[in-house]
Order: sequence, then C-alpha cells, then structure tokens
Amino acid sequence: MREEEKLIEKYGRETGYRVPDGYFEELHLHIMTNLPPYPEAPKTVNLSLWQRVKPYVYLAAMFAGIWLMMSVFHRVSDMGTLNLDNPPAAIASAMASQDEDSMPYYTADNDYELVHEVSATYDSMDEFEEAFGYEFSPEYEAMDVSMPVAADSNPDYGVLI
Repeated sequence: MREEEKLIEKYGRETGYRVPDGYFEELHLHIMTNLPPYPEAPKTVNLSLWQRVKPYVYLAAMFAGIWLMMSVFHRVSDMGTLNLDNPPAAIASAMASQDEDSMPYYTADNDYELVHEVSATYDSMDEFEEAFGYEFSPEYEAMDVSMPVAADSNPDYGVLI
C-alpha cells in the first residue's frame, strides 16, 4: 500500500472546509454592490490646427537646423585637407591672381629682427617713407637706419662684443 492511501484511510478525504450553499450564485452580485462607481471616460479635447501640426513643424525645424549646421561646417572646413599636389580651385585661383600688395606680411619674431630687416632693406628714412607712404615728423628725419657692424661683432646677433 502506498503512503497516500494510508493517509486517506486514517484521516479521510474531507478537509473540513465547505463552501456555503448558493455562495457562487450570489458572489457576482455581492462584488458588484461593493465596488465604487465607475468613473466616466474623460471627454476628448478638440485640438486646434496649430496644436496638431506643432510637433511636425518642430521636427522639420530641427532637421533644417541640422542641415544648415552641416552646410556651414562643410563650407568652413574648406572641403577637406589641403593637398599641395592638387589644391582646391579657390586656393589655386587666389595663388594665380595674387599680386605684391595682397601678399601677407610676416613680421619678425622680436624687435631686433625687425630693426635688422628694416635697416638691411632701406638706406634712409626717405626710402622708408616712399615705400609705405608715411610722413614722419621732423625729429625722425635725421635718424640713420643702417646698422654699423664692427669687426669684432657677432654676425648672428649684430651686437658689439
């Protein structure tokens, strides 16, 4: 004999719990009377045309802004890197039409190099005035722009030792 059969023989099949008569017939009615009243569905709000179209307008504006940014970045980047073998057309045309007046002027790194460059290029202040179209005051007219170089001076620095 199995254990289950022994237990049924000893205690029986009754658990001691019983459902009252007519319980399931009245259960539905009892639950429905104890529930709170069902709320009404919220009324739909009629949206204006702008309220319906607004998300799509914002989306279109966002994409237009992204397109504009990409267009500006593309123009600023000058279409990639500069290749000296095949420069872009804009740089090539600028290089071909460049004259002496539009050439960039690179200044010296320090005052000494600037003074040395000016003194090596111009022999007098009159030449300097003519080259740049300046009119100096009388106190600068007598100034000598040439640098004296002594035999014992250092040619790298141009100062007397």
